[in-house]
Amino acid sequence: MMYSDLPAHWKRIFGLEWQSVCEGSKAIAAVITDADGNIISEGRNMTGEHTIPNPSAAHAEAEAVRGLDTERFPDKHSYTLHAGLEPCVMCMGTLVMGGIRNVEIAARDDFGGAMHLLGKSDFTRSKNIRVTWLDNELGDVQRALQTIRELLYNTDSAKLSRMLADFSVHNAAGVRAAQDVVGRGMFSDKQPSDYTAEEVVGEVLRLIVKSKEDNL
Repeated sequence: MMYSDLPAHWKRIFGLEWQSVCEGSKAIAAVITDADGNIISEGRNMTGEHTIPNPSAAHAEAEAVRGLDTERFPDKHSYTLHAGLEPCVMCMGTLVMGGIRNVEIAARDDFGGAMHLLGKSDFTRSKNIRVTWLDNELGDVQRALQTIRELLYNTDSAKLSRMLADFSVHNAAGVRAAQDVVGRGMFSDKQPSDYTAEEVVGEVLRLIVKSKEDNL
């Protein structure tokens, strides 16, 4: 897979994630598409920014659901929320209450993900939310962008080590690709904003595919 092979909504997700990295936030984003695949709402993590009173609650999926114009797009149950990372408890609850019934997720999150909670109550089970797990190169790219962000900004070495171990459970190839990119000095004399999302994602994808081919 190359960058040009990515569906338009995944290019947008990774573009939003790179924007978040450039702003100092987490590399997490989500979009909502209609039944024809058109993007009708989007959201990105803004927890490292201060343009809102409480940025700690500015999570990607919650922002995408909150921003959905239900007067213009009222057929909520037919839409799909595409998430780079498994939604947390807050975001899972927001999509449930916001009327989203189809969710597609690139990377599993055994630490903070909460989609398993859909089956824990009669209320959430009654919503019949359909979850599609992709678990392929898209998940690796998701974790690679998160890893780049942490390698650039996280100064707590113990926490960084724990996070990368968590990222590697399902997407070790993505973590290795990010470590390669940063280790080769891609950001040693440049800021993240000096690169486009296409440049970074394209390089990460190249390394992920190469790694998997080498291990065949």
